[in-house]
Amino acid sequence: MHLFTPLLTFLDRTLPLTEDQTSRFTSLLTPTSLDKGEHLLRSGEQMSYLYFSLSGCFRMYYSTYEGKERIKSFCATHEFITSYSSLLTSSPSQFSIQALQPATLLRIYYPDFMALTAEDPIWERLARRMSEGLYLKKERREMQLLTLSAEDRYRCFLEEFGTLENEIPQYYIASYLGITPVALSRIRAKWRNTQVYP
Repeated sequence: MHLFTPLLTFLDRTLPLTEDQTSRFTSLLTPTSLDKGEHLLRSGEQMSYLYFSLSGCFRMYYSTYEGKERIKSFCATHEFITSYSSLLTSSPSQFSIQALQPATLLRIYYPDFMALTAEDPIWERLARRMSEGLYLKKERREMQLLTLSAEDRYRCFLEEFGTLENEIPQYYIASYLGITPVALSRIRAKWRNTQVYP
């Protein structure tokens, strides 16, 4: 059960479960692991599982027609990670998910999770809350890109992913912020020189 503890703790903060619900859910979970640099999902592949990260961190990114990569988001430990659009529409994912560190995850086959929602309304509520959280995160990201300066976007990055900063290459952070690595270095240098680094 100790392998499932982080996920069950996460769920308990969201929707407390009975012993029977916990047992039913954990019976459908399987552990998996990735090496650093290995992909959980590549663009064009269809996602079949819902994952929960036990260790490691990930980047989610789009590949442009020019062959460049644009960072969509990052995922830290103890978060759900998947391509929701691929799951919901049974279509290929438009973005890739790559491990930036060796990672361990728990996964549940999405059709099995959907079967759970038919058995017990609590799982439907969980799915709804996950979708709501994803929507809020997406809206917050759009607001930052469209209205904030590069410095403020970096400040928001540190607030959300600060614990990962030293684990993520600078050019990935710059891509996420929509600026060049040189511009990011200038922001960092400015903050260090003025002692306003968060």
